[in-house]
Amino acid sequence: MRHPVDLEALGTLFVHRVAPVAALLHIGLSASLIDQRSRPGGPWQRLFPGIFLLSRAGPTREQLVQAALLYAGDQAMLTAFDALYLHGMRSVLPTADAIHVLAPRHSRAWGHATLRLERTDRLPRPTIRRGFHVAPLERAAVDAIRRTRSVTDTKAILDEVAHYVGVPALRAELTLAPRKGTTLARKLLGDSPARQLELAVLERRPPTAPHPRTPLAIS
Repeated sequence: MRHPVDLEALGTLFVHRVAPVAALLHIGLSASLIDQRSRPGGPWQRLFPGIFLLSRAGPTREQLVQAALLYAGDQAMLTAFDALYLHGMRSVLPTADAIHVLAPRHSRAWGHATLRLERTDRLPRPTIRRGFHVAPLERAAVDAIRRTRSVTDTKAILDEVAHYVGVPALRAELTLAPRKGTTLARKLLGDSPARQLELAVLERRPPTAPHPRTPLAIS
């Protein structure tokens, strides 16, 4: 005999109260009930196709990140500014801009107003930070640099990240990245007089990698 589902407590069963429709159907909810509860003004919210927030509050940045990764699929991972934040970087903080996610080339997901989905054949091995799959630090840094036109932000990202992964790792990642959006970073880390940044950061490079210090909570 199937027990009735407590719809008010259902959100506590899912990480960050974010649930894929397949999981909701699996526990016995009907498609019509899910649709009814996620209509405007209802107790749930549809964040991406087939991905629901089981709360009328929010969504917080963490909930959007969780929803974006669920929507993008099993091999997806966070990159750019949100990934840098989860790695413990604080030189340039995430804003309300779209969450940048890497997905395999065959992914059927699509970008949305709050999701920048990049299909790629060059998926790195992800790391886990605060329960999220994130791109390695050097990849996250280069992807963030590709999205900013700020010279100050570019220098700040390179300076901070080079402390932990080293200039050679950043330079290697840049050689694999698209040239668009990375011209300044290539000059700063190149073999020209502009390599002053490299010399400066190498003098101050600490011996260990950072650990996330605070939760991702940006509203």
